[in-house]
Amino acid sequence: MSEVVNVSTWKRRAGDLLPGLLLTLVFAAIAFVTWWFLKGTWLKFSALLGAFIYSIIAGNLFPVLTRGRFSVGIDFSSGRLLRWVIALLGLTISAAVWAKLGGVGIATVLINLTFVFIFGFVFCRYVLRLSSSLAVLLGVGTSICGASAIAAIGPAIRAKAEEMGLAVATITLFGLVAMFTYPLLFTGPLVPWLGKDAIAYGMWTGTGVHEAAQVIAAASQIDGALSIAASAKFIRILMIGPMVFFSQLVCRRFSGETEAGQVKLAIPWFAVFFVIFTFVHFGLEQLAIRDQWLSLNSSYLTPAVSFLLAWAFAAIGFKVKISTIRKIGLKATLGGVVVALVAGGSALLLTKYFFLPFYK
Repeated sequence: MSEVVNVSTWKRRAGDLLPGLLLTLVFAAIAFVTWWFLKGTWLKFSALLGAFIYSIIAGNLFPVLTRGRFSVGIDFSSGRLLRWVIALLGLTISAAVWAKLGGVGIATVLINLTFVFIFGFVFCRYVLRLSSSLAVLLGVGTSICGASAIAAIGPAIRAKAEEMGLAVATITLFGLVAMFTYPLLFTGPLVPWLGKDAIAYGMWTGTGVHEAAQVIAAASQIDGALSIAASAKFIRILMIGPMVFFSQLVCRRFSGETEAGQVKLAIPWFAVFFVIFTFVHFGLEQLAIRDQWLSLNSSYLTPAVSFLLAWAFAAIGFKVKISTIRKIGLKATLGGVVVALVAGGSALLLTKYFFLPFYK
């Protein structure tokens, strides 16, 4: 009897997911068809960003596509699917990249992370006079991993639902802006500074851009930058756990509270598996099947992961609401702008004057 119930539940769950999954799949396919027709031309079209932009436009022009029967599949694609596809990305990257990143690369990431969090909290709390909770959320959202960090840390510091929503909207908005401006700056005004060095761009992007998905989108636009960018970003993500406890201490100290929310150990498993998969890739490179593995990777695995990322990004695009962005308050907007600029600026300076001299 229980087996019948389980099958029935599974079918109902699959039925709930299917409309949204198919919708986002169609937009990913449209983006890849566009990429296919434009490849080799002067226009460097990214299928990942194409799926994202197409779905933003469609979702805001036709809101019915984001509600009702489509919402469950969209939530799944932008959540679980995205996280595990990012983990699978590790199979396309060798663990040798961690050696390439080196101690100086890890130090660069951690220094910037710490500085951005402290600056974000102090600026938002004492200059803009935002609440301690909102100041912490804007700080961790920018320095660690956007909405994922906010979702992990918000309950631990007893942040209000409105504060968490405001922080997510603010961080998402300026993360999206960074996704498009970093490649433009790198290929334009920053050429004299970084000299079109893909390693430098990867480090800057992985250290300065908000969300993991946004880092991947920005880094994938420059050949040779993705592996460094992803590795730098996952160092930040793995700091979510320690930051939960540190954020509680900050809120207790500066808000006068004697209690905080229940502490839950936040383990970003997709980041852990990303690291594991890079070592799987590295191990297969050392075996007699090296050539077959690299051929399989470049011919099938990398394109498949790229398509799955576009699929997930189509779902993310459907969740970007112009109406929600309009509701962001002036102070939170100013906080998001300033902290994002400081994060990008400090990451750029550290990359130029700390990482590159030791790396080279």
